[in-house]
Amino acid sequence: MGIMDVFKKNEDRPGMVSQAVCGGTDHSHDENAPQEIHSTDLLLFKIRTGNGLLSRYPSEIQANVYAAKTEQGIYLYSLESEPRYALLDADCDFLSRLDVLTKEQNLIEDNGRHSFTHGLPEDFGGAVDVRYASGEYISKSCNQSPVITIPADKAVRELFSLAFEKYPRAPLPDASEIMAVEHREDSKFSHTLIRLESTQTGARIYDKAKYATSDTVCQHEKALDAQAFDRIREDAKKYCALGLVGLEKYHPNIAGLGTSSLTYELAGGARITITQIYGIPSGAEKLVFETKLCLDSLLK
Repeated sequence: MGIMDVFKKNEDRPGMVSQAVCGGTDHSHDENAPQEIHSTDLLLFKIRTGNGLLSRYPSEIQANVYAAKTEQGIYLYSLESEPRYALLDADCDFLSRLDVLTKEQNLIEDNGRHSFTHGLPEDFGGAVDVRYASGEYISKSCNQSPVITIPADKAVRELFSLAFEKYPRAPLPDASEIMAVEHREDSKFSHTLIRLESTQTGARIYDKAKYATSDTVCQHEKALDAQAFDRIREDAKKYCALGLVGLEKYHPNIAGLGTSSLTYELAGGARITITQIYGIPSGAEKLVFETKLCLDSLLK
């Protein structure tokens, strides 16, 4: 076998099974991907760059950022020494500046092209996902080499750093006002509810579950101390969870929705519901699932 045969997909090799081979590379090209963006109404900006195999200074290529419009503002994430989350004021110009950066740095170059080399970790290259209200988009990825230039990477990191340090935040309820949290899952297989609520003496948790295979409704209840809310409130604050409302409304094409949701009930009775959304920053993406695990552990 010649050296170039390693880079052929299995289906191109007679007599071989269709299975990913270490070193083999899969390529795809979205022929419908636009080659020019006319819209300025940016809704989503997501870039992950890796170690920069083409750079002598890997630290120069390391952007891992996310910005998206929600009902209450602009949800922001950046992975630096530690993950940072924020909700910017809806009237700020951050998304407009990201649109300008996108065009100035020619992020649309190679739009629609995706390459994956088996045997290499994802962070050797990177991925770009930018979405506009018009339906125009930029989507490209490669796990073997950088997908944007060093100047573009630097410009992205500088703008996100400025946003975290200087841009106005959207007003959000204090996480300490969370008096109850509910996890719901509604699918063709089951309908379940777990509710943790504050009481005068501590906390109370209960669940109800109805499965498609039975007419029986399973219920459990348990009294807890007030510290049961510590994890719930800490996570809501860390991930700006109360600012995630409506994120799926503005760009449902970037991520699938799960069958699970969280509802936070605040002092005064206000209720804030967020759905399970795939494709958002990892900590926030896992929030619904991790909260469910936390509630399950409290029920035991």
